[in-house]
Amino acid sequence: MSERASPDSRTIAVLIPVFNDDGQLDSTLRSIEDQGVPVVVVIVDDGSDKPVVVRHPAGQEIVVLRHDVNRGIAHALNTGLAFIVDREIPYVARIDNGDRCAPGRLARQRDFLEQNPSVHVVGSAVEWRDDAGRSRFTRVFPTTHERIVRALPHTTALAHAAVMFRTSVVHTVGMYSTAYSAAQDLDFFRRIARQHQVANLPETLVVARFDPAGISIRRRRAQLWSTFRIQLAFFRPLAWTSYYGLLKTLVRYVVPNPVIVAVKGAMSRRARTESI
Repeated sequence: MSERASPDSRTIAVLIPVFNDDGQLDSTLRSIEDQGVPVVVVIVDDGSDKPVVVRHPAGQEIVVLRHDVNRGIAHALNTGLAFIVDREIPYVARIDNGDRCAPGRLARQRDFLEQNPSVHVVGSAVEWRDDAGRSRFTRVFPTTHERIVRALPHTTALAHAAVMFRTSVVHTVGMYSTAYSAAQDLDFFRRIARQHQVANLPETLVVARFDPAGISIRRRRAQLWSTFRIQLAFFRPLAWTSYYGLLKTLVRYVVPNPVIVAVKGAMSRRARTESI
């Protein structure tokens, strides 16, 4: 569905791939309603068993693109990106189904990109909460290009569901790769960081849904194997971080995910305690 309007030079496309919505999409869309910026919400229904149906808020353009069959998140993202490029919408904000934008998130990130023309991707800190509203952990990422590039070989340095990027990066680095199952964002960011400046804002601008059945957990081993392959593709023999990244990925491959979550939660609680 769409109430098509011509985007202006400050319009943001919010790209949301969806497969079999379990009732979470409405809360995500509500968090986008009052951002105070012109928005086009681009939902890609990736072959859901029941087609995605969305409520259409007044004054908000929502476009639903559909795949006849499930093709995977990378294909869904590329379908959305192709539409956004064709519409010449200058900014793309990512968020996942079930996650929520903090008030002012989109304006904050767009203003940062407008004030820093050399930066092409900007993310933020992210808090994960379960469906009962309990905070499970928070990730704060490095903020400068130099620190992000140093961190990328061995850790997540940009949270995919919390980034905004210039649509123009598609013309310089291409679309998402379909070769890295469940880790297409890591490859995408590494290609961008080779040619453009990237950054993170220190504040928490996205509240992510901690979902034990989510793709990052259901396909954890596939994601880690793809991460390992990406690390090999970008391997730098003289950089110790390349070796550390491979080792870290192998350890995460064999350590049960509940242990990883417990460690993240403990580190997050410690960081909050130390900040008081």
